[in-house]
Amino acid sequence: MTDTRHDGAAPTDAARTEVARADRTRIDGSRIGGALADARRRLADAATALRTGSPGAAEVSAVITGTHEVTTTLADLVQTLMDHTPALAERHGPQVSNEIHADLRALHGCLTTGALLLAPALDDLAETGPDRDGTAPRRREESR
Repeated sequence: MTDTRHDGAAPTDAARTEVARADRTRIDGSRIGGALADARRRLADAATALRTGSPGAAEVSAVITGTHEVTTTLADLVQTLMDHTPALAERHGPQVSNEIHADLRALHGCLTTGALLLAPALDDLAETGPDRDGTAPRRREESR
């Protein structure tokens, strides 16, 4: 029986083990799934640390920068995944493959927009960051 749940539940062992690629080589699906599970755990740990700790300006700046990088990487992952949705047609049919591709396209748009929305924050951090010699941060008003 194939696991077709889309509620965040883990896929079955068979679905997790290997994924067929268009060129018929195999990639280790459990390795990819493990890497994504590890990334999810680390991001959850970072969120918990922010909620329960007292981060300073440097930590908050690092999280903003890291969030931009993670969002951009997720957008790239989703784009790559979109390229492989035709493989779903064999098992689930072309209509399901097309619907999933459309869902992924929408997600890609959201992730791309999210990264673009963080760009002004990154600019603000760069403008008010420490001078190259490591002296105190300069403020936008002072630099004008």
